[in-house]
Amino acid sequence: MKDGFSLQWTPVHGPMRKFVFEPQLEGEYSWARIEFELCESQWREVGIEYLEEISIVSDDRNETAPSHAQLHLNGGNIDE
Repeated sequence: MKDGFSLQWTPVHGPMRKFVFEPQLEGEYSWARIEFELCESQWREVGIEYLEEISIVSDDRNETAPSHAQLHLNGGNIDE
């Protein structure tokens, strides 16, 4: 995976937040996770963490196949 992706949510208390995952193609680490919060209609960066690997896990009880599907993102590539 060469493009980044984001996850956005609205907490019960506090402003809307999002994580942006960006591949670091020439850096020491594979990914950067940047955290933002919505402040007066503008996204404000509140933190960053560098990651070696990302796993996306889905638990869908309605699946007939295995109940856990796992996608590994490592080094900006999809490992199956």
